[in-house]
Amino acid sequence: MKNEPGLTVLIIDEHATISPLLAGRLSLIPGLRIIGETANAMLGAELAHQLRPDVILADFRRTGPPRAETYRWLCRISPGSRVVAHTSYLPNGDERTLREAGVSRCILKGSSVKELAEQIIEIGAGPASGRLQ
Repeated sequence: MKNEPGLTVLIIDEHATISPLLAGRLSLIPGLRIIGETANAMLGAELAHQLRPDVILADFRRTGPPRAETYRWLCRISPGSRVVAHTSYLPNGDERTLREAGVSRCILKGSSVKELAEQIIEIGAGPASGRLQ
């Protein structure tokens, strides 16, 4: 499967209904290849380390470790991946904190699948690290 064309995407969303729904819809977009999806952050981290996707689309709830630390950890275990925070909640200053943690972009939930796919493809063409200089 490694030789199949398309940008590889791993979806980690701790809202159990979101990850399979996104995977199903994004898998229909030409140029994207969904290589995994999970609602479990630990399993998602293992998949990221094993599969090394081009893009990781992730949403972590605000429970457990601070959100930025969870994203920082994900960026470290899959350093060649572009990590995207796909969230419904982005308080003031949080985007900068997440970018400093290595997130390539923050995308608020609510956009169409087409718009989300366009952003994933754009991100996939950019540098792996989102760290601000």
